[in-house]
Amino acid sequence: MAGAHLGGESIFLKGGEQAILFLHGFTSTTQALVPLGEKLAAAGYTVSMPLIPGHGTTPEDMTAYSYKDWVEFSLAQWDKLAKNYNHPAVIGFSMGGALGAHITTHRPVPVYTALAPALFLQDWRLIFLPLLKIFMPWKKSIGNDVKGSLFQEKSYSRFHLKSLEDLLRVMKIARQDLPKLNVPLLGIQSNEDHTIPPACLDYLMEHAASESKEKHRLTNSYHVLTLDNEYLQVVEWIIAFLRKYWPATS
Repeated sequence: MAGAHLGGESIFLKGGEQAILFLHGFTSTTQALVPLGEKLAAAGYTVSMPLIPGHGTTPEDMTAYSYKDWVEFSLAQWDKLAKNYNHPAVIGFSMGGALGAHITTHRPVPVYTALAPALFLQDWRLIFLPLLKIFMPWKKSIGNDVKGSLFQEKSYSRFHLKSLEDLLRVMKIARQDLPKLNVPLLGIQSNEDHTIPPACLDYLMEHAASESKEKHRLTNSYHVLTLDNEYLQVVEWIIAFLRKYWPATS
């Protein structure tokens, strides 16, 4: 679903003593995370899904924020959650996957899960971005890259190329952070992702310093795997990973 005003909001699901910071993607909202978030809460985890600045309102609003705002906001959200919960875990979807990698290398995060992590784009037109930003500043979003019909993603129908530049900067920061990412790592992405190159998952696994890594590929989903046909499988993998590497303490 694409609308002029998406009505996005931050969502907090109270569960147990183990908390998870769950970050959404570029042009999207927390709505894309709710089905997974609710399953994680039902499994006993407290889940915080903050709305990233410039999202959930209008594409014009997003141009008022930069990559620095998104990075600082994400770190601040982990700090906020850590005031009441000991060392929250992090899950990041798409751009949230890049932001999550940065958090994990700058805070004492115990385990990290990356869902279709946005680490780079493969588009030859990007070399003309400075010029396109002047003459053709707005671009239609892919949005709602969902194969199934169970859920639909709310996202902007378009975005400004200035915001795309900010996304690329977030991706670069995440790539630079990967050699310092040394906590247990779970990565999941579809083989048929029309938004983020499926090779991003391989890049993550090859460049992260983690000794414990688990990688899964989906075959019946598109980019928004949090809402797609195999979202229950995604939940199962995440919960199994968390219980293995981040067991609850009595």
